[in-house]
Amino acid sequence: MRWLTVLLLASGLGLGGCGDDDDDDTGGDGDADSDSDSDSDSDADADGDGDADGDGDADGDGDGDADGDGDGDGDGDADPVARGEYLVNHVAVCVDCHTPRDETGAPDMSMFLAGAPFVDVDPKDPDFGAIWTRNLTPDADTGLGNWTDEQIITAMRDGVRPDGRALFPIMPYWVFHNMTDEDAAAIVAYLRTLTAVSNAIPDPQAPFLTDAPSPSLPDGVIPQTTLDAGDADYESAQRGRYLATKAGVCMECHTPDGDAGPDLSMPFAGGREYPRADLGLPDIFPEIIYSRNITPDATGIQGWSPQAVVTVLHDGVDEEGAGICPPMPVGPMGAFGGLTDDDAMDIANYITTLPPIENVVAGDCAMPAN
Repeated sequence: MRWLTVLLLASGLGLGGCGDDDDDDTGGDGDADSDSDSDSDSDADADGDGDADGDGDADGDGDGDADGDGDGDGDGDADPVARGEYLVNHVAVCVDCHTPRDETGAPDMSMFLAGAPFVDVDPKDPDFGAIWTRNLTPDADTGLGNWTDEQIITAMRDGVRPDGRALFPIMPYWVFHNMTDEDAAAIVAYLRTLTAVSNAIPDPQAPFLTDAPSPSLPDGVIPQTTLDAGDADYESAQRGRYLATKAGVCMECHTPDGDAGPDLSMPFAGGREYPRADLGLPDIFPEIIYSRNITPDATGIQGWSPQAVVTVLHDGVDEEGAGICPPMPVGPMGAFGGLTDDDAMDIANYITTLPPIENVVAGDCAMPAN
C-alpha cells in the first residue's frame, strides 16, 4: 500500500489531530453530552464555532487575535484554555478527525472529540485494515482522563503513548513536534475542560501498526519565506510559517506523496489525492480530489494577493468566486473560517511568498453549483 493511501487520510475529513490515533485505555464521567453547554456543540454560545461568544475570536474580545497580543503565536498573556480552544478548533482542526460524522456527513457534536472510525482499507475483513482516532475527552475509562499533561503532550508531539507504544503517523505528531511548549500545554488545558464522553476505541489493525514513531519534521526542511528580513511583512510571514507548518497541517496536506512519506522536496506543491468515497462525498464531486499547488508558481497561485488567500480561508471562495472543494475546511462553516484576521493574514503572507515550485496537479475540483 502506498503511503498516500494511509497518510493522506490524516487530513481527509479534517486537517490534523490532537491526541493519538489508536486504542483507548484511559479518560471522566461517561457523560453522553460532549460539551459544557446544553446544545452539545462544545462552545458556550450555541453556534458551534468553537469560541465562547460567537465572533470567531477565541479570546472573546472580538479583535481577531487569540491571545490578545496580535501576533498569532500564543506567546502573549492569554488564558491557556482559550488559546487551546482556538488551536484545536481552528488551526490544528482536531475536530474533523476525532469527532464521528452523522448521516449527513457533518460532525456529530454530541460526540465532540470522542474518537471516530478513520479509515478501513478492507471493510470485508473484520480483523484487517481499520484504524480509529482516539477519544480525547477526559473520560477515565476510554479517554485521556488518566493521562498526565506530559503524557498527552508526548503523544501529540512525539508519537509515543504512556505504555511506550508508537502511534501510527496518520496522527501528525511529526508535524506537531515543532509546536511551542506553550501551545502544546494550552491544547491540553482545553482538552481537560471538555465534558467526558464514554466511547471505547478499538485497537488499530494491520497495516496501521508500527514499532517506532516516525521522525519529526526537521525545522530546516520547512521552507522559509522569500521575503527579506527587513520587509514589512517578514515577521507576519514568519508567524504564518509557524501556523501553517508547526501548529497546523497546511504543509502536510499540500505536499505530494513520496515513496516513504511526504515528498519534502516539493513542500506545498499539491497533488495529494483524496478519494471521494473516503471523504463520504456524493458523486457530484470528482472521484479523486487533489490538493492544490499553493506555491506562487504559474502552476500554483502565482499572482494571488495575500488578501485573496484570506478570502479563501474565511469565505471559502477564490478570486473568481468559485467555491473550494473538500476536504479544505474553509468558509464560514469551516474551521479555517474561524481563524483570526491576523492569523489568516500571517498564513497568507507566508503562503504567497514561498519559493515557487512547478507542479501541475492532475485534475481540478470545482464546488457544484447550488
